[in-house]
Amino acid sequence: MKFLYTSDLHGETHLYQELLSLAVSSSSEIMVIGGDLLPSLPSTKRYEDLVPNQRTFAHQFLSPFFERILETTSIQQIFLIAGNWDLGYRFLFTQTPDKVFDLNQRSCQLENGYELLGYPFVPPTPFRPKDFERMDDRETPWPPQKSPSYTLSSDQSGRLIPVDPYRYLRERETIEEDLDRLPKPLRSGRAIYVMHSPPFETRLDLIEGGKPAGSRSIKAFVQRHQPLLTLHGHIHESPALSGTCIDRIGKTLSINPGQFIRRTRAAPRLHAVTFEIERIEETLAHTCLPKVRSE
Repeated sequence: MKFLYTSDLHGETHLYQELLSLAVSSSSEIMVIGGDLLPSLPSTKRYEDLVPNQRTFAHQFLSPFFERILETTSIQQIFLIAGNWDLGYRFLFTQTPDKVFDLNQRSCQLENGYELLGYPFVPPTPFRPKDFERMDDRETPWPPQKSPSYTLSSDQSGRLIPVDPYRYLRERETIEEDLDRLPKPLRSGRAIYVMHSPPFETRLDLIEGGKPAGSRSIKAFVQRHQPLLTLHGHIHESPALSGTCIDRIGKTLSINPGQFIRRTRAAPRLHAVTFEIERIEETLAHTCLPKVRSE
């Protein structure tokens, strides 16, 4: 079974069009998008416009796009998780086709016995949207926060609620606590975790300056449970800095294809990977990087 994985498209329609082309050329059967599907700040730069803009994008572009993928390519199922900018993520599932699945803290068994499990939350960032952020654990420090930060109201209005980020994050469960409550896979050796944050201090979580910015709790979780594969995103520049999109944590293979969203004359190419789940490393191909190996 052939997988196509990407992340962090941030509502860039030219990247979605490349994704459609890759789905056709790769003959993939399963598509997974690992968070930050929706546009970040709109052209107005007003946070009040963030969710209405995301809702419009989800209904007018993304839902029809997924229908086109399922109708015109070999893709049989599409799996999604939210990213830290996807405050309007829930509005996407009011109009999506039946074969588009929300994996947020859920699992889905595939016909061939492999199992997908999703986790959207990331450690605290310096950005204002907080719905999909958690403290990594109760001790790990986090970067300075901007006040006010914002969360989405529980009604259907798309209204943002200003919050004190320090108080808000400290009152929620941590990533460490969250991970213990995820559904348990039937077999770890056939489990594929889709997690927006990469694991800490790997070749997948480097930011500018060479510092790691991933999750310590996610790394410890992977070390403890040793799933077959973990798929990540969030840190766009890491593959360019580390020279690879792949790493190993014990027996587990972990991948972050990266992404670049730059407003330049030449539009950036889609960063994505394809692979056959039965022979991941032998078949792994990245759209922009040369042949990659974990060792």
